Amino acid sequence: MKFEHRSLPLNLIDFEDQTFCLSFPCRASNLVASIDLVGIINPPVVRERAGLYQIVCGRGRLEAARKLGHHEVVCKVLPPWVDDLACLSISFEENITTRGFNLVEKALVVERFLNYLPDEEVMENLLPRLGFSPRPQNLEFLKGINFLEEKAKELLAAEELNPQVAQRLLGLDEESRRAFLSLVEALRPSFSRQREILEILLDLSRREEKSLGELLKEPQVAEILAEERLNPREKSERVFKLLRQRLYPHLSAREEAFKKVSQRLSALGLRLKASPFFEKDSWQVEFQLNKLSELKEKWPRILAHLEELASEGPQERQKS
Repeated sequence: MKFEHRSLPLNLIDFEDQTFCLSFPCRASNLVASIDLVGIINPPVVRERAGLYQIVCGRGRLEAARKLGHHEVVCKVLPPWVDDLACLSISFEENITTRGFNLVEKALVVERFLNYLPDEEVMENLLPRLGFSPRPQNLEFLKGINFLEEKAKELLAAEELNPQVAQRLLGLDEESRRAFLSLVEALRPSFSRQREILEILLDLSRREEKSLGELLKEPQVAEILAEERLNPREKSERVFKLLRQRLYPHLSAREEAFKKVSQRLSALGLRLKASPFFEKDSWQVEFQLNKLSELKEKWPRILAHLEELASEGPQERQKS
C-alpha cells in the first residue's frame, strides 16, 4: 500500500478517535524525551476523512509532539477509500513487529478485530500471533479482560496482577474486585500468593456469607495494612497468614505447634517431619550423626527438651 507523506497541522488530527488505537497505557510520556532530542523518526500513519485526519498508528508519537508544542508533523497519509479493516491491520502489523503487545493490548487487539471478523477467524488467525493457541477458552479469556476496570488493566499491563486471578475477578461484584485490586496495588504480592489469598477469600466468602470487600475491610486486615514498620512483602505474608488461620483454625494451630517443636529440636541436630496437612497424628524424627557416640552425648539434652515441650500443653505432650 502506497502512502503519501505530508506535513500536517496537529489541529487537524482527530485525537478523540480511538478506532485503531492498540496501546495501553498511552505511550506518549515515554516518547517525549526521544522526540524532543531527535524528532519523529518513523512518521505516524493517518487516514484522511471529512477534512480531518484519523490516527491509524503512531498515536503516542503524535501525543508527544503535541505535548512538546509542535504545530506540524510529517505523516504517512492514507486516502479515505482505504477501509477500516485495512487500517486496523496496518496498526496491528506495525505494533507487533516493532514492540509487541502486553496482555491488555492483546485483549484490545481481539476486541478491535471482532468488530470486523467472526470469532472463528480471529481465533484461528490472530490468537497464534498473540502467543495463544487457537482455542475458544483463550478467546473468551481475552474478551473478558476488556471488561475489567482501569486499575486491573493497569496492574496487568505492568505485570503486577496474575492473569488467572484477573480472570477469576470477573465473576465477583464490583466492590469485591476493587477491594482485592487495592490489596494487590498496595502489597504487590507474588502471582502465587495472589492466587492463594484469593482462593482463601472466596472460601471464607462462601462459608461466612460475606463479600470479599467486607472481609478485606475488617479491622485485623486494616491494622496490618496500616502498620508502617512492615514492608509490602511482610504485610502480604501477614494478611495471608491471618486469612488462612481464619479459614483453617485447627490446621493452623497444628502447624504452629509443629513449627515450635521443630525449631527447638533442630538446635540439637534433629529434623522433625509431619505427614502432609497433618493427616496423621504421628511425627517422624531424623538424626544426622557422624558416630553413635554423638547420640549418647546428646540424648540427655534431647530428653530434657522433650519433657519441657510435653509439659507446655496437651497437644505437644500427645505428639512428643
